[in-house]
Amino acid sequence: MSAGARTRVAVFIDWQNTWHAAREAFGWTAFPNEYGNYSPLRLAGLLTEGNGRGAQGLLVRVNIHRGLPSNKRDPQGYGAVRRQAQAWIAESPELVVPRLRPLKYYGQEAEPREKGVDVDLAIEALRFVLEERCDVAVLFSEDTDLIPAVEAIADLGGEAAVETVS
Repeated sequence: MSAGARTRVAVFIDWQNTWHAAREAFGWTAFPNEYGNYSPLRLAGLLTEGNGRGAQGLLVRVNIHRGLPSNKRDPQGYGAVRRQAQAWIAESPELVVPRLRPLKYYGQEAEPREKGVDVDLAIEALRFVLEERCDVAVLFSEDTDLIPAVEAIADLGGEAAVETVS
């Protein structure tokens, strides 16, 4: 990157993980589901300016990775997630990309589970760095399963190419 060039930042958010962490951190676990919601775009803007970048940071992408309930098994949850994704996109269609993966259902009574969300986040972050679509990939999660992705990005793109937030 040449002197004076802006630092291109892409932010990759593990939605369920960070939403749950916010609810716990603020003591909102007994409150309605809206508590813990945040604007991924506004958060990404703060992260882009962080780490001493200030106005030299240039946000180039906000990926929000999360599970999508089945429309057949949970039409209310499916609709809520789709509306939420549309609201995120409406903030900045050119920057914000929800990456929704179908939840997996095991048995009739079991709670659905996210599968592949962390892997998708890791692959997208690595891809952005390797394809030189960003100078810094910021991974926002408390999930230690993403440590290998952080290590791979640091090995292949350099330590300055990856940051973590939790």
